[in-house]
Amino acid sequence: MDDASILDKARNYVKQLQERVKELEHEAESNKICRNNSEISIDILPLVKAKVSKMEVLITIHCEKQNGVVLKILTQLEKLHLSVQSSSVLKLGKSTFGITIVAQVHTIFHINDLRV
Repeated sequence: MDDASILDKARNYVKQLQERVKELEHEAESNKICRNNSEISIDILPLVKAKVSKMEVLITIHCEKQNGVVLKILTQLEKLHLSVQSSSVLKLGKSTFGITIVAQVHTIFHINDLRV
């Protein structure tokens, strides 16, 4: 390679990095809330936690509010051979859901067989 092509490739790479930095800065700004002139960062969603007790699973999910999101979650749980015993969905703010699900493992499967 000659010097001109190396410099040209380096210049293009620096431009790509600058664009990526701008994207990340914009993304970081959208994850902040201003209250009383102070910034508060919010967690990136979705946040999923699961606890297992014998043949039952407690699942908590914090996610962005979307049409059909609860149905999608319940469908995925069925695919994992879990029967939903109870569930609740709470609206948190204008754009977030807090979902709690208690599910039972089908008796033909064992907890150790569940791999996500």
